[in-house]
Amino acid sequence: MLKADFHIHTRYSPCSNMKPRDLVKTAIAKGYDVIGVVDHNSIKGGIKTKKIAGKKILVIPGEEIMTRYGELIIFLSDGMYNNNLIDICERAKDLNHFLVVSHPFDFLRIGACLRHHIKKIKSFIDAIEVFNSRTMLNKFNLMAKKYAKNNNMPQTMGSDAHFLEEIGNVEVYLDCEKNIDSIFKYIKKNKIRFKGKRCSFYSHFKTNVVLPLEKLI
Repeated sequence: MLKADFHIHTRYSPCSNMKPRDLVKTAIAKGYDVIGVVDHNSIKGGIKTKKIAGKKILVIPGEEIMTRYGELIIFLSDGMYNNNLIDICERAKDLNHFLVVSHPFDFLRIGACLRHHIKKIKSFIDAIEVFNSRTMLNKFNLMAKKYAKNNNMPQTMGSDAHFLEEIGNVEVYLDCEKNIDSIFKYIKKNKIRFKGKRCSFYSHFKTNVVLPLEKLI
């Protein structure tokens, strides 16, 4: 049984200060076998983390792309995507990249706008994120889970960690081999289990107040 977290940011996202080396060390210490590193509009963090991790832990690199309507996670991205929703979906399908809709019903984030367009891109979606630790109201996670269930769509979960103390907020369990192809196939079977908790209010305060102040100093 593998333990995973499919949504983590590093210092290559402007809202995080997590160094890839520290991320790898912490994830291993907390018993993770697999982590998805998806910085905002950048593949640098995923590539760097994968290089540092070596064979100690499986890193699935990608990026979280902001579109006009919300955010999409593209695992295995080559960093050559634009921010047009349909262009992203069509290119991901052509290149066999794994596309996840992140926190689509979180009304406190721009990602909630994507809920109106999921039907339009449904055929391109590999999975929907039904639990995000940084979603402040759990009802938004439940709405995503309900949508995925009603439409028989595969589900993923992630801590959306921006800081080291958030590693461990979500544990996803997969009964498959420890390689990317097996993991993606298992997700599509829609049988993964997880446990998770929402992050503390301080994590949001740290992102929006503390980190910007630190960068000014």
